[in-house]
Amino acid sequence: MERFVATEETRPPGPDGVHLLFDVERGEEFCGVVPGDAMATVAGRGRTPLTIEEGIALLTHVPEILVKNKCFSTGGSRCGDRRVPALWISKRAPKLGWCWEGNPHTWLGMASAGARHA
Repeated sequence: MERFVATEETRPPGPDGVHLLFDVERGEEFCGVVPGDAMATVAGRGRTPLTIEEGIALLTHVPEILVKNKCFSTGGSRCGDRRVPALWISKRAPKLGWCWEGNPHTWLGMASAGARHA
């Protein structure tokens, strides 16, 4: 996962990267949607996909947001190929991994925020 970094569009504001997210959504409406299409819709709405770090921070502060069969991708982090990182539940435990950009999953949405502020 260390190869995944924030995209140019999702790079945290401010000199030290400390920031707040506003209007965060788990993105369950995108369950069953190809991640590339979900990210395009998110961007079209003026929203931004969460990064891996933001997704983990969200789970740390609001653990009940990760629900079996309503998990989420963090498309704001990429590593230069077609993989999209995601957080899900497997064997009753949270998992961090990735899925292919072109594969839809009925249990995986696209988390996003309305804004980031330093």
